[in-house]
Amino acid sequence: MLEIPAQAAPRQWRSRLAAVSWRMSTAALVVFAGGLTYASAVEVGRITRALPPEPPEVSQEVVVRNVRDSEGRRASFRILLFSDEFRWQLSSHAALEDARTQPRFTPEMKAVLDDAVEVICVGTSSEEVPSGLSPDEGRAREERRAALRAERIAEWVRGAVSKPIPVRKLNIGHHAASGAARDTSDQRRVIIILVLDRDDRTNIDEALRAAMVRESERAPVFETLLTKYSLGSGSAFTWVE
Repeated sequence: MLEIPAQAAPRQWRSRLAAVSWRMSTAALVVFAGGLTYASAVEVGRITRALPPEPPEVSQEVVVRNVRDSEGRRASFRILLFSDEFRWQLSSHAALEDARTQPRFTPEMKAVLDDAVEVICVGTSSEEVPSGLSPDEGRAREERRAALRAERIAEWVRGAVSKPIPVRKLNIGHHAASGAARDTSDQRRVIIILVLDRDDRTNIDEALRAAMVRESERAPVFETLLTKYSLGSGSAFTWVE
């Protein structure tokens, strides 16, 4: 004869308070697990999300993810160093002084710019100074030129993006004297930095400096920017308003 197993007796709680506490603990655990799963998915997405391919204007790029500011808030950057040919177009005196000059960004470059949540345009100036000026006067003049370069590059970027994206202008300043008579065009670097993602209220100044320090061995240009330019070595960057 087939025996039907007896149904398990309902769990008996020592008190109503114990039952309520157990149910609340279980619900809290479910909520926590769901939140942890969501946070993990967001973090994986930050690390693994595909980026548009490197555009032909760029000779080197460095991607630095999840860099923290002093408060632990994060940001990720894609730092683009332009080719010699395109660098000359963007950094020549004629291009700076002629507002009608407009470089032709490729569709690939426009796609890279559109992928950012924020764009930072870096302005630099070479060690050369006009004759007849004191070192301090020459440095001040070249720092103004670096600020102008950042401003002009920002104008070009704004004209290339297809959606509203905040654009910052970073003045790295005047390159220190190297003591060597040589072509200094490489000191007028053209660098555009893309902020790929960021936490709310991330201090971009701190996070960007931390990114440059972290990657200075892989990309020596970062150490140069932080140590060889007049406005790069301070405790905070100089932003053009």
